[in-house]
Amino acid sequence: MAELIKIILNFSERAGEIARSIRREPKLFSLLVEEKGESEKNQRFTHDFKTLADVLIQEALRHYLTQMIPSLGDHVQGEESAEFTNTLGEKITVRICDTQQETAILLAKVLDGNQEAADILADVVHSDISWSPEPELIEKIPNLPIEKLGIWIDPVDSTGEYVKGKTGTTQGNIYSQGLQCVTVLIGLYDRMSGLPVGGVINQPFAVFNEESKSWQGRVYWGVSHGGINIHNVPLDTYNTEDGRPVLVMSSSEDTKIQDKFNKTFTVLHATGAGYKLLVVALGYAAACVSSKGSTFRWDTGAPHGLLTAQGGGVVIFKQLDHLTKEGDIGGDNLNELQIRYHKPNDHAVQPSLQWSNEGGFVAYRDPSTLYRILECI
Repeated sequence: MAELIKIILNFSERAGEIARSIRREPKLFSLLVEEKGESEKNQRFTHDFKTLADVLIQEALRHYLTQMIPSLGDHVQGEESAEFTNTLGEKITVRICDTQQETAILLAKVLDGNQEAADILADVVHSDISWSPEPELIEKIPNLPIEKLGIWIDPVDSTGEYVKGKTGTTQGNIYSQGLQCVTVLIGLYDRMSGLPVGGVINQPFAVFNEESKSWQGRVYWGVSHGGINIHNVPLDTYNTEDGRPVLVMSSSEDTKIQDKFNKTFTVLHATGAGYKLLVVALGYAAACVSSKGSTFRWDTGAPHGLLTAQGGGVVIFKQLDHLTKEGDIGGDNLNELQIRYHKPNDHAVQPSLQWSNEGGFVAYRDPSTLYRILECI
């Protein structure tokens, strides 16, 4: 199991390098963007984009996991279809081939015959990534049930910021927008219970190195199973503004809901579902609230696994008042409200919404924060 986690951690860094490689080549990047169809659009945005980076990262994860555990490759789910349409209107199914040369030939078709660009991408996908996770933590990883594992991946979360390519500005420790909000999300869950058992979040553009004029990434991860919790996140105290705990939300949230929370929390806005939940795991915010069904399982799976390893979680916002019936925020009642990842929503209006978090969510690291959330709503 430790080897599996190491492979996923190393893969997340490979994914981050794919994202950085594409951003380094403006001509290449312009070739890779196509607008999503109407049925796929996130309801909060007028425009949403799919990039080859999404598909390439998603299929690369499936490829490398299948090499190690053939049955696990069948249980990798993500946002994107592997079918990509190039600028000539040709539809090509993107996959990682057995050799770098074969992958480059396939990618050249996507890139309208741009073999040089295809070679760059194929080289990154097939290259060895020399990144070593913390050995003292890796050796403590519990024996997860591989035969029951499922994986959700969001290859490039906050695609809009990725496309814009701008450096963000901070509110305290939290970026409201910018490349720093882009994340690669890989979540592990138990296919029987649907509960998360681990999560990896990679920030490909965490820090800009002024000397080398290049971006450097950061990786956060956690595993929780059988009463054993392992993670690499420093347990800092929550960030506060004006003496009040911070709550992070989307700027598109209903102003009436924001006003309710403003009485107790300092409400800050940030883009990217994965990033907003990451700042909770990092202790920069006490909680993240989304009252709408505008996020999906691939958005919350990885941070949910990371938060669970810290003693936190991600519960359904519209069922939060059920906690008051039992008055037991730390027990089984809270466990029942955790988002599950193994079954689609019943009676989804359209196929694209079958994996949406239709009841909204509340992400927290300390369960006692939920008392304050309840008092506000």
